[in-house]
Amino acid sequence: MRKVKLKKLPIFILFILLLVIVIIIHNNYPRNTRIKVSVIDDVYNKIDDKNISKEFIEWVNKKYKNSISEMDILLSGKKYDVSMWHDVTGYSYIVLNDFYNNKYDDIDNVKVIKSKNVSTLSFVGDVSLADNWFIAPKYDERGGIGGVLSDDVLKIMRDSDLMVANSEFTVSRRGESLPNKLYTFRAMPERLSIYSEMGVDLVTLANNHVYDYGKDAFLDMLDSFNEYKIPHIGAGHDIEEAKMPYYFIIGGYKFAFVSATRAEKYIMTPGATDNSEGVFRCYDPTEMINLIKELRDECDIVIPIIHFGKEDSHKLEEEQVSSARSYIDAGADCVVGHHAHTLQGVELYNNKPIIYNLGNFLFNDLEVDTAIFQIELKNDGSMKFYMIPAIQKDCKTSLLNGSEKQRVIDDINSWSINAFINSNGEILSK
Repeated sequence: MRKVKLKKLPIFILFILLLVIVIIIHNNYPRNTRIKVSVIDDVYNKIDDKNISKEFIEWVNKKYKNSISEMDILLSGKKYDVSMWHDVTGYSYIVLNDFYNNKYDDIDNVKVIKSKNVSTLSFVGDVSLADNWFIAPKYDERGGIGGVLSDDVLKIMRDSDLMVANSEFTVSRRGESLPNKLYTFRAMPERLSIYSEMGVDLVTLANNHVYDYGKDAFLDMLDSFNEYKIPHIGAGHDIEEAKMPYYFIIGGYKFAFVSATRAEKYIMTPGATDNSEGVFRCYDPTEMINLIKELRDECDIVIPIIHFGKEDSHKLEEEQVSSARSYIDAGADCVVGHHAHTLQGVELYNNKPIIYNLGNFLFNDLEVDTAIFQIELKNDGSMKFYMIPAIQKDCKTSLLNGSEKQRVIDDINSWSINAFINSNGEILSK
């Protein structure tokens, strides 16, 4: 009996040691690896979208810590929704997929703005910094930007996550004013630094004054905006450049901005072609409609900015209304307009805002009501829309308050379609 026990004892001890080793290994690396793989598999199987690969999910898991585990928890309680990607990473699926495919590595028409719980996008109408017009001389005479914009206006512009303005002048030291054109505006390149003082992040160039001094000046203008690193849309060396969107990643969502013009009764500003410079025109809205449809598939939010409407009139043109609505039908989330040099109404069409005209913002010496259009973007992707009344007076733009603010709101409401603006400036369904 003793001999048998002595022979079996080493085997028993060896078995125990092997068992301990297996338990240790099981409780460490292999176990963690198995859990991670199972969560990825679980999420992949629960997502009802054949366009989303397991490789993409693995990439998200590595790039954004705990995101796939959080996704798994979300999917355990409800059906897959594409908004879940933003919930767990802070970026929409479209943005994540662009990152995954390195889409932004070789392009310079995109900017990522740091995400916040609430992001603000602001838009103003016509701006002229031309040396041969009113604002630039007053800027010099009054000692800078505070002489032409009030502190409260500047605060809104500078605090906005994105600030968009219509730049209605050419920029060059060269060229001659176009013959038979009544008003022509030109600024020296250094004037563009004023946009930085204003907090402007994007300008629209699809308008009827960027070609006031001919081809050489127009091309100089494009070079100057590039030199001053001011993003711009609506004009270019050819139609491809003129139509090119500028993308901003705001609040984790991908925005596309495009701009076009249908402003001239007697057309003097050339439309860009396949082999010639000019602006993006939309007298026939078909090309803009097709562009919006293309962008709809690759962006979260698409905003066309259109230079249109009858000058010095609050009355909307039929083509203005029909084209703006066609852009919404094509997939635009909002349409912003300017050119009339005065405010016009707003419309909620299919619950999406059309701002028909923001009028002059900082343009001349006339006393005229104006407004800042503002989009408030929340983290969940919902948006609120506001009109902030202001006035251009004596070559300076200031906010309005009290009864004067309400007067402008009442005026805009009287011109609007299926929408009204409350006392806080929010645009609501009528």
